[in-house]
Parts: sequence; structure tokens; C-alpha cells
Amino acid sequence: MAITAGTSEYDRFGPWIDEVRVEDDVPRLYRDHPIDLGAARLVLKVPRNITRRDATPDMDLYDHLLVLGAGQLTVLSRRVAPRERRGPVPSGYDVRTVAIDEVVAIRDVVSMLDGHLTILARDGQALSFRYNGSGRRSIAQLVDALRGDVLPAQSGGYGWSGGYGDALAKAAAALAGERSAMALDREDMSLVGDYASIASRVPDLAPWAWHGRRVVAPQGEGASGALRRALHVVSPMTLHGAVVAGDDVALEVFGRHQWLVRGKAPVHSASRLLVPFGSLDAVQITPHDGYHGAVDATLALGDARVELVLPEGSAAHQLFEEGSALAG
Repeated sequence: MAITAGTSEYDRFGPWIDEVRVEDDVPRLYRDHPIDLGAARLVLKVPRNITRRDATPDMDLYDHLLVLGAGQLTVLSRRVAPRERRGPVPSGYDVRTVAIDEVVAIRDVVSMLDGHLTILARDGQALSFRYNGSGRRSIAQLVDALRGDVLPAQSGGYGWSGGYGDALAKAAAALAGERSAMALDREDMSLVGDYASIASRVPDLAPWAWHGRRVVAPQGEGASGALRRALHVVSPMTLHGAVVAGDDVALEVFGRHQWLVRGKAPVHSASRLLVPFGSLDAVQITPHDGYHGAVDATLALGDARVELVLPEGSAAHQLFEEGSALAG
């Protein structure tokens, strides 16, 4: 018996993110959208977050189709009913695009099997989608491809000088003599591994600053402050570690899914933040408004903003503060 396109899609379905190379690999939901596979840099299909046993041949089984073309990323996303029930749902998809030269930041986050990729544009709009964390390697392939496309588009070629990129590089060089070899406690060594994985593909990427996790105390005065401190003894707030790295074209920050996490449960999440220097307009450092010993570093990227929370006095804090001073 001949295998139909729908049956073939069902037979291949799983939690992994696959690269699309030929027309037959395009999920049937998206086949009416014009896609030039020969011209595209990379095309990936992201499956629905359901188990194999819950899938049926008549379902549209892919939540997203990601098409990285010349000068533009297109994301086709399956429309989901407000309360999706078992069985078939109305077909349809939305089309979102972002111009490559408008991308100012990319953040990939995985916590357990919950993956989330966010692409920020200079106008402040965010293009984001969720995926099964088992497919993170494929998403890293997309981020690497975007890195290769975004940076030349913003700087007119590889290599960036002037502005905050140059200032941060100079601050990192000045602080280098005060650092020992990159080493974190065992609970944060995975951050070093995350950096090393990317550095193996980006040879000029160098670690500029790093710090491990630490417990921070809540702010507050009087009885309410005393109550907050008492509750934090039972469920402490941890400011998580990070590795801040850079080359001559971009800043990369490797951390956890959130900067501040309450409780004593182990945290094994991972995140990668990529900021092209050509998009970085300013860095503002302010004291954190909820916890002692922490500062907020706000990266201004056109109308977009990215917030980092850093330990006060840490190498990363010094890096951004010195970089801001040098940039004037």
C-alpha cells in the first residue's frame, strides 16, 4: 500500500527537531507556503509537545517551521484552539518574520525538557517559540547560523570596532590580570561546559568574566523585612552563576533559565544569550530593588531591553561598569 504524505509524517514523528531538505519533509500544514529550499540557509521543523502514543495520522504534528533565508527569518506556527481537545483541530498557521539586520539579541533557554527561543528585534518586538528541550542541538544550529548572518549584516562584514563592543573588550583586557583560571564550583561547572561547546565552534570567543551561584538576602525594613528574611531562611533566594564571553563581534552570556530562583531544589537549566555589538547602544547598572548584594545590568538595544542580574562587585559587574565608563 502506498504511504501518503500524512502517514509518512505520522510515521516519522517524534520529539526531535528535524532539518528539512526536500519538499516531502515539509509538514503538510505548511506546504501551501512558498519556500525555496534551495535558497534557504536552514529549515527546521519543530514537533508538537505530545507523546508518540497521543499522536494520530490525521493530526498536524508540527508546531513550527523555521526558515532562515536571505536576509530574513520566517517562523510558521500552527494555530492552536483556545482549549485544544484530543483529535483533529482546525488547520491554519500564522506567519511571523524578522529581518536579519534588525535582530539585536537571541536567547535560548532550556529547563528540563522545556525549551524556549526568543529573538529580539530593534523595535522591541520579540519572536519566540517553545520546543522540546531534547532538540536543543538543532536550535543551537539555528542560533549559530543566525550568528553567522546577523553579525555581517550589522557591521558590514566581520570585525567590529568602536562603541560598547570595543569598550567591553578593552575592559575585559584590563581586568584579565586580576582573574585566575576559569573555574567554578561543581554545581556550576556545566556553565563552563556550555561556554566551551560554543567556543569550539567560535574559535575567537574568549571568557571575559565568570561567577558562581550565591545566596542573597532580601531587602526590607521593620516587621515586614524581618518576616521576609525569616521566610528566606526556609526558602532562600539564589542568584545564579554565569560565564560572560565575547569575541570581536558579539557578547555571549551563559547562565540558567532565571537569574534569581527561590528554594533549595537543584537547578540544572541552561541559557545562552547572544548580543551583537552592533546592536548594543548602552549598558545601565543599577542596584537591585529586591535583594542585597545584587545589581541589574540593563542592555539597551534600540527599543529592546535585556536584563541581567549580577553579584555586586563580581567580575561581570566590573566588566560592564568599566565598559560603560570607557564607552562614555
